[in-house]
Amino acid sequence: VSCQSAGSGDEPTTQDDGVLAALGPRLAEAGVPAVIAMQGNLTMQTAAEFMPVFFSELRRDGQVDRAMSVARGAVRERPDWWMPVLFMRLRSGRIGYKPGFGDEREGLRKWPALLRNIEAGRCTPIVGPGASEWLLGSRREIAARWAADFGYPMDPNGNESLPQVAQYLAVDQDVMFMRDELDRQIIGEVVRRYGEWLPPALAAASPDELVSAAAALAQSQAGMAIFHTLARLPLPIYVTTNPGNLLSNALREVEVTVNGQHRCKEPVVEVCRWNDSLATLPSIFEEDRDYRPSVERPLVFHLFGRLDEPESLVVTEDDFFDYLIGVTSNNDLIPIVVRNALVNSALLFLGFGLDDWDFRVLFRSIINRQGSRRRNNYAHVAAQIDPEAGRIQEPEGARRYLETYFDKEADISIFWGGVADFTAELAKRLKLGLDGTS
Repeated sequence: VSCQSAGSGDEPTTQDDGVLAALGPRLAEAGVPAVIAMQGNLTMQTAAEFMPVFFSELRRDGQVDRAMSVARGAVRERPDWWMPVLFMRLRSGRIGYKPGFGDEREGLRKWPALLRNIEAGRCTPIVGPGASEWLLGSRREIAARWAADFGYPMDPNGNESLPQVAQYLAVDQDVMFMRDELDRQIIGEVVRRYGEWLPPALAAASPDELVSAAAALAQSQAGMAIFHTLARLPLPIYVTTNPGNLLSNALREVEVTVNGQHRCKEPVVEVCRWNDSLATLPSIFEEDRDYRPSVERPLVFHLFGRLDEPESLVVTEDDFFDYLIGVTSNNDLIPIVVRNALVNSALLFLGFGLDDWDFRVLFRSIINRQGSRRRNNYAHVAAQIDPEAGRIQEPEGARRYLETYFDKEADISIFWGGVADFTAELAKRLKLGLDGTS
């Protein structure tokens, strides 16, 4: 909301020669989806009456034009009621979504199939970076900082694309510098959020160690509830593009009963060997050829690398191209049990942005796999893949387009909302309380 400084209200003109009055349309022109500006001085009394009504109405359905109309009606007896004006780029007038499936009736139909597949162990969660933004910050934030700090000179629309900005940094400096900066960004985010509670002994800890320590402090927070809910699911395989160990740590905290004895799950962590430097990494499938992923010993497969293996991280544009070329030309880069799960189970996408490189590369590599016909036997869900109103000119149109695209490509139902929204609803429907009781 852009508000001109409030005045006495007796004099509607301003002392800025119209500069501030022009700010609203310029913000809208620059891409801000909705701007409330003032055409002149607004009294504090009018602002005090207008703003609560506006935001109260906006929270109801995200319909900014309707909220504006109701709020202006609430101050119609004021002499400066006409001062607030709305500049908007949204054809629908809506700046957000109510969490849920695009077609609520279809959503209600899809839940039973998804739950049955989970209970039968026929579901494969694919966890994206959005699931850990509460701790590590978003990739867009990292990209924007780098673009500002290192003078990213290319298309300004790419300032929030981490692969593009990381590519520039790797070329302008070198790859090791880019990786060092990524470590610094992760450490900085964790310290900013949890630094005052972390023990001094962790001052020189690696990013992976720091993330684990911070996650241990955040056990009761909504962010970790995402991973706790996923870890309690009776599933043998998890696929993740998160570089940290939040998921595997959460799995280790879940008790299961094996032959009448209680013990914690023992996740096996693997990383995709998408480049030659990773060929010598040890693998459970070479060390224990009898290993088969199970609920007791689930496989956590990191598609785009791990923090403790910097060479495995897929960050730059070149990394994504090389990764896609590698996994499409050499099936063995992804273990056969994971390949089978991607084409012969219900897929549950969590924490991706539809226009992000990681999701686009991941999605195409899955869709193009052999045996995809078997995937038609399952109900798939893409949760919290939500176009942001602040970045999309027409969210409703984007929503319709994306629903059509994913229905056509892979019969995927989209749940619009946050990762926490979906996992909370999932836990509720599975009758899994967040304390682990049924």
